[in-house]
Amino acid sequence: MTVNKFDKPAETARERISFNQRSLGKLLNLLIAGLTKLNRISRQKLVKNIGKTILYFAKKTKTRAIKNISNAMPELSIKEATDLAFDAYGNCAYGVAESFWLTEIDPDIFCDEDTLQILQSGQGACIATMHLGCYEAVPLAVAKFANKSVTLTNIPQFLAEPMDFYSAVNITAINKNASNAFSELLKEAGSNAYISLHCDLYANQTKVTFFNQETKAPAGIALLAKMSKKPLLLAYAIYQGDGQVQVFFETLYVQSNPTENETSKHCQKQSIAQVTEPSVEQIMSKIYLRFEQIIRQYPNQWYWSYKRWKN
Repeated sequence: MTVNKFDKPAETARERISFNQRSLGKLLNLLIAGLTKLNRISRQKLVKNIGKTILYFAKKTKTRAIKNISNAMPELSIKEATDLAFDAYGNCAYGVAESFWLTEIDPDIFCDEDTLQILQSGQGACIATMHLGCYEAVPLAVAKFANKSVTLTNIPQFLAEPMDFYSAVNITAINKNASNAFSELLKEAGSNAYISLHCDLYANQTKVTFFNQETKAPAGIALLAKMSKKPLLLAYAIYQGDGQVQVFFETLYVQSNPTENETSKHCQKQSIAQVTEPSVEQIMSKIYLRFEQIIRQYPNQWYWSYKRWKN
């Protein structure tokens, strides 16, 4: 066989990682190793202060966070909104950092009996979660109950591969930027996986009302639940004062209103009107209503700096 001297073998993913990326990965590994030598309280204090310092110099991010808080909670003064922005950013910095030492986290888990039965059934579920508290605590808590805990991640490959912190705690992480990400999630749902997706980011997919303002939201979790016929749960994680993580699960029940025609038939036949299957928009509206209630309860643990309201 003749080989063209200009032909080159296909690059592997590792070969495509640049020298700078590999160096950054090693530096981050050293930083994480140093942080894990600290006790939990000292580690939390240090990371939160780093987060606040970053926000101080990140002018656009800081301005956006304060504006979002003021729009969502106009009853707060500018000083109160500013203080909340810094407090929340510090807490969120720690929530992100904890993804790198998931093996050390043992969350307290709370749910009612019906939700517990779903989590222990082994039949899978679709779980809407949010950027609150420890970001990966929900799939971590799911892994305590189920063999298949699945989530999406956008952590760069050159950071995720050498540390492998998801598989160390029995979580399957799918790259959210992959072209086949949704089909992979659907495949996992068909295999009775418990799939946790962050749903509180802006996405031009379905309309919702959020803090009395119209905006748009991702519809992936609703589509996944409808297509896979799996139960729909909502879960969130919060930090206690001592740094302990608490994770709360609840079952979402969404029903669409009967149509006018169905109501008429119900009156005529004196029978129960047939309730149609809820739409994606109705499901996401219910999720966002609950998100807002939770955020109002823990405003200093939610990430306020994302562009969530776009005209």
